[in-house]
Amino acid sequence: MHQILGKNMDGHTEFNNLAIDRGDLTRIIRSTAEDPNAFGVIHASQTAVNAQGLERFPEESFRKEDPELRAWVKQSSAVLGHLDRVRGEVIYDLGQEKKDVVAWNKMMNYHVYGAPLTPIPVIGDVAQRVVDAGTTSYMNDLNAKIDADTRNNMVNHYDNGERQMYAMLRQMAMKRGLTESDLDASPGEYEDGIQPQVQQWYQSGIKDADMKMGER
Repeated sequence: MHQILGKNMDGHTEFNNLAIDRGDLTRIIRSTAEDPNAFGVIHASQTAVNAQGLERFPEESFRKEDPELRAWVKQSSAVLGHLDRVRGEVIYDLGQEKKDVVAWNKMMNYHVYGAPLTPIPVIGDVAQRVVDAGTTSYMNDLNAKIDADTRNNMVNHYDNGERQMYAMLRQMAMKRGLTESDLDASPGEYEDGIQPQVQQWYQSGIKDADMKMGER
């Protein structure tokens, strides 16, 4: 999923030798997302993949441009954008029944925090802390009051995926030795190189999922 939604694959995926079209995968996830249990597993597993990928980068990658780190952030952000666009459509389709939205989010809360990380055979302590930071940020949005205004103004809804990726990057960078001053330094790789990748490619993932689901 990370490669199909995060890259423009010209061949088979590295992990399972798949060649499924990105649009087909997006629509499969959309159908699956009708069940918050299934979507929770997908989202939490992707969060673990993102964190495990970040774990391999040393401190220097957060201080000076590292094309591999930028590429990983790009791919991870695009996938989260895809997933959040799918979730947004499900929430919108629930209509005006607030209790349905609350119930959906309650199940998401259980399955994301239930850490269905079994698809990831090995995850280190640092990566686990990054997962925790990311899921906490994500669930803060899910646990917020959701009403008709939220469904009519999806801009606020789509902030949560960006916040999740920022939280994961911040956690990893500080684990690698960067300080808050380092994170905010401009010009600086973290402030001016890595973080813009999140915003650009998260939004790109949303727009691409939108088109793949036939909305535009």
